Amino acid sequence: MDTIIFVKDRNWPGTDSRIYEISTADLGAICVADWSSLTDGQFSGDVLPDEGLRERYFTLYEREDDDQADWDAFIDDLWQTADDMGLEGLADWFVELNDPTTINARYWVLDGIEYLDAAHTMPRDEM
Repeated sequence: MDTIIFVKDRNWPGTDSRIYEISTADLGAICVADWSSLTDGQFSGDVLPDEGLRERYFTLYEREDDDQADWDAFIDDLWQTADDMGLEGLADWFVELNDPTTINARYWVLDGIEYLDAAHTMPRDEM
């Protein structure tokens, strides 16, 4: 896959378009950046893509001491989780981070052709 296109029922924040096109090579970094920019601590923990990360996040979030080394290790593990998720998992996480009730569709683009399902972009022997 080359690109994923997300379509909203309203314009994406900061744009005049309902369409947001993301290179598949950038999707993991965009998800982590979107997560990092969240300001609601409870929501930030709730939308983490892994139960173990959620538990660690809430433990760190609720602690009174602010040990930067623990937060750095958590962020390193978040990056590793994103790297291991695969494109469909990352796309699901992206939707969850960006108001899923307003995202109507996603299209998987391979060689300029849009598909509704990621599986259609894979060679038959990989399905």
